[in-house]
Formats: sequence, C-alpha cells, structure tokens
Amino acid sequence: MNNSNSKDDKLGKEVYQAPEENLHYECEQALLRCHFKLPSVNDEWKKFQHSVPSNLLTDKRKKRLFTYYIIGGISVAAMILGAVFFVLPEHKAQRVKGREKMELLITSKSEERQVVLEESEDAVSEERTVVIDNTVPRIEQQGAVLSEREADYTHVNVKKIRHNIVSIPRGKVYKILLNDGTEVWLNADSRFSFPSRFSGKNRVVTLDGEAYFKVAPDEHKPFIIVTDKMTTQVLGTEFNIKAYKESETHVTLVRGSVCVRLPHKKEEVILTPGDDIVCTEDNYQVRKIDTSYYSQWMEGYFYYDDVSLTDILRDLGRWYNFSVEIEQNPSLMNLRLHFIAERGDNIEQVIENLNAYESFSVIKTENKLTVKWKDNEIQ
Repeated sequence: MNNSNSKDDKLGKEVYQAPEENLHYECEQALLRCHFKLPSVNDEWKKFQHSVPSNLLTDKRKKRLFTYYIIGGISVAAMILGAVFFVLPEHKAQRVKGREKMELLITSKSEERQVVLEESEDAVSEERTVVIDNTVPRIEQQGAVLSEREADYTHVNVKKIRHNIVSIPRGKVYKILLNDGTEVWLNADSRFSFPSRFSGKNRVVTLDGEAYFKVAPDEHKPFIIVTDKMTTQVLGTEFNIKAYKESETHVTLVRGSVCVRLPHKKEEVILTPGDDIVCTEDNYQVRKIDTSYYSQWMEGYFYYDDVSLTDILRDLGRWYNFSVEIEQNPSLMNLRLHFIAERGDNIEQVIENLNAYESFSVIKTENKLTVKWKDNEIQ
C-alpha cells in the first residue's frame, strides 16, 4: 500500500492516495457538497434523450454517451472549486529582440506552447530577458501585470498609448484585463489587438479567433469589437464572439444587449440574451440557442448542443493541433451533434467518445483526423 507514484483521481475508479492527498480530496468534496447539488439521473436522462437524434444512437450507445454527459456536469463544479488548489508551474526565461515592437514570450516548463504579447512602440529597439518562475510568478511593466495565465492592464497610467497584440497558441486559453476593467478570455489559436489604455469617444479592439467578453459599463464610451465580417458595439454586457477566418462568424449574447453591424448588408442587428447571429460573406441568420457552451470552454470543457460535426472537429483540431479531413458526404457534412468532453483529455479519449456515435468514424493518423461516414467503410 506504500505506493508513492502520483495517480490521477478519476470518477468511478478507486485510487490510492497519500494522507496529504486524501485531505486535499476530502476538502474538495466537502466544498462541492456545500455549493453544488448532484444532478438527478432520471431528469438528466430525459433531457439527454431529447438532445441526441434517435436515428443516430441505439439505447446502448445513448447510455454510454449519457455517462460522459453526467460526468461532465459533475466535473464542471469540481473544476470551478479545484482552481483554489492550483499550484503555478515553474517557468523559464525567454530572450526577446525587436525593432519597432517589443515581444514578451511566456512559457511553462510543463508545456512549450507560447503566448506572445507584442507591444508596438516608437522608441528605439529594446532587448529584455523576462523570468517568471515559482518565486516570481508575475512581472510588472509600466503598470501592466503579466503572468503565464493572464495579462492585467487595469493599472496602466502612462500618458503614451501603446498598441498591444496577444497571440494565443493552439491548446491554450488566456485572459486579458483591459484598462477599463473589461475582462476578455481568449480561446486557442486567437489573435487580439487592444490599446494599453482607452482614449477618445470609443473603446475599439480587434479579434481574429474566439473570445468571451465581460465589458465594463460606460454609457459615454461604446465598446467596439472589429472582426473580418462584422463590427459589434456594446455599452456594457456579456457575450461571446467566434470569428476564425475559415469559419462562419458568430456573436452570442449571454447578458445585456449588443448591436451588430454588417458592412456587406449595410444594416444593424440588435441582439437580446440567448441570441446567436451567424454571419457568412453574404448573409446572416439570428437564432435562439443554449449559451452554456460559451461559459464551458472557459472552464475547460468542449460543450456542443446542436452543433455541426464540422465545427466540432475544427475546434478539436485547433486545441490538439491536428489537421482535419472530412469525407465529402452530404449526410456527414450536415450532421449536428450534442457532445461534451474535457479539454484536459488526450485526443484518443475524445476520439473514443466521438466514435460512440454509430453513423461516422474518426481516425487519427499522425497529425491528422480523418472522418468518414460508416456506410462507406468496408465491413
């Protein structure tokens, strides 16, 4: 019983734990019992039956996916409280050079993926070495506080406004606190541009990728997000924008009200909570949706409700750094799913969950995911 090896504590498995680990685990469980009620299996089963197309799954497969569905709901609560026990990993230094911009590279020894913070400047070129480790978990630069998980610009008070660009790698999420108090969570493979502090009549930022915004209210200074297909204007609200160049652009409103401007249509669309506007090059559509997805990805989950298989696989490809090849089959291209998975799972686990659907198969070969309709597979 004196096993000293570290083991993951997974739901439904009995794992040996050292005394300190037991105390840690019991504290988490006590907090969960105080703050969260376990879901009713009967109620959740009824909801899940309605969310999964009956022609896709047998009862056996539905129950298998339902296990993932229930576990996902419990795990969200665990992740929220689990953040209390998070230990910042050790980091390593990066030396950066530039001429008209200064770049700060922040990496972790546990993962080589880099968040790149670029700051445009008119001053002469600079060369800096930035060290962030367990003893110095953050650095301060002209009022900005930078760390491996977030950048805080709320206390920047320099007179000269600097232009910042944040590039998020695949497989990582990053948070920005803007000078006005607005919170921005950036999803994997995103690029976000913003000033070190806002001035003038508007607060303007640009986005290529996906971000969740909690905009600080200011009725005198509208907050404007520019993407390649639309411009979104708010005064203070909570919403998600998904604007990757290869996909449709979405604006999904969780709270408040937003105005979406469509340059190609020369018109404005006002959204109310629960609205999702989907914009293509020459058209748009507004629909009511479940906005849960847009909080779940920030909490470490893939959550999809009536989402196309194509969009799901693109997200997985961005997160796990895989290319995706989908068979050109109309049934496959139009297939929409309800699907939940943890972002901390390895790609093999996620593929296994997807393959629980009997109508298609996902195959991993090197750095590519191939998806085929099962009717075309050789039995």
